[in-house]
Amino acid sequence: MKLRFEKNSARYRMKKTEVAQLKLEGLVRETISFRNATFVYELRIHDTTEITATFLDNLLTISIPENVANDFINTDQVGIYHSIRVSDNEILNIIIEKDFPCKDGPEEDRSDKFSELAEKEGKDEVC
Repeated sequence: MKLRFEKNSARYRMKKTEVAQLKLEGLVRETISFRNATFVYELRIHDTTEITATFLDNLLTISIPENVANDFINTDQVGIYHSIRVSDNEILNIIIEKDFPCKDGPEEDRSDKFSELAEKEGKDEVC
């Protein structure tokens, strides 16, 4: 699972196996180790009515309601897009997408990417 941050947004890109894991286990987690700390980010299906984001003790958790997760997992829906107000003048944008192959990466292993959705959507992903 890829994670990209950009000005108050967190974007998760999920491979086919990760979407299958989310369906089966209700959780996908990745770890990045540094010398002085470990950063963990996860996406989980949770008994909630809306998408939430928490960051505590080096753990970033995005929780999504079961009905939202099921639509994403079981259909051709490409992404989940949600904004969370974090203060009076700030919004955190949460983006969860199925990962498409890169157009400019011909040597890239595309077997775990959503190539068929990229073609259907008419998207040529550029990394």
